[in-house]
Amino acid sequence: MSSHQVDLVLCDSQLNDMDAPRFLKLLRQNMNLKKIPVVMVTMENQKNKVLDCISAGCTGYILRPYSMDTFERHIKLARNIETFSEIEEIQLEEAQNMVSMGEFDDAIEAFEEIITIQDDAQKYYDMGCSFLFRRKYGKAIIAFKKAVKLNDLFAEAYKGLADAYKGKGDMENCRSFLKKAAEIHAQFDRLEETKALFIEILKFESEAPNPFNTLGVRLRREGDYVGALHAYEQAIKITPEDENIYFNKSKAHYFMGDLERANDALVEALKRKPDFTEAAKLYKKINKKEWAQGGETPEPEENGRPRAMVDDT
Repeated sequence: MSSHQVDLVLCDSQLNDMDAPRFLKLLRQNMNLKKIPVVMVTMENQKNKVLDCISAGCTGYILRPYSMDTFERHIKLARNIETFSEIEEIQLEEAQNMVSMGEFDDAIEAFEEIITIQDDAQKYYDMGCSFLFRRKYGKAIIAFKKAVKLNDLFAEAYKGLADAYKGKGDMENCRSFLKKAAEIHAQFDRLEETKALFIEILKFESEAPNPFNTLGVRLRREGDYVGALHAYEQAIKITPEDENIYFNKSKAHYFMGDLERANDALVEALKRKPDFTEAAKLYKKINKKEWAQGGETPEPEENGRPRAMVDDT
């Protein structure tokens, strides 16, 4: 593959010298090969094996025996994923050419137009997690792949903006957009790590009522409060009346020093379960008074970053 042009790979779950997830991971480590679509064609239908391949970055998963219609549909989807955001990629290339020709103002306008849809990467990523939760593996693969392509596109756009401002002699904006490009890459690496954690959770807790909540607890205990909060937001979309999610969300805000948002989440938890002992304790710690159902919620005291609590949940 390194010495021959390859447009698409069809791969079984087990090769002569390695399994498919190992092959996929090696492929993704090669910058020249990482974007080649790989479709699994296999008899392996164990959920954990499928999840391993999704985690490693496969573009499709076809179970044998299959009909020609199924085969054709998966191949078309795999090819379409690679052409997704083609218009934006053309626009990106044109903007980069403008920079090389010294047309910096036009380049900046083109780059800024690309990044106006930046939230779409996060949207597709969240969609992928939701599809995994519902065992819609094919749709999960597509959503994750779209998220990856968009993320790479936006990082390149920010790098292009940095180059354009550098050409204009504006080093302040150049540094700012270089930093933004780095942040985009760093954020998505965290999302990829989160996806891997989520997949591991689904393997062992497939019957859990809301694995997004479980994921949030794990990320919070690891100190990734931003990742935890995002997981809790996803959990609330699925089970909005679960008081435990609001309590866990409150603790994440608490550890970040945001007492106001911690208090808001606690109130939501206690509204749903007024006798929630642990939530009532934290409410009293923040507000210096007991929880009274139906009463007005006072502003939490602002006395700096709170002391660490014992994590019981």
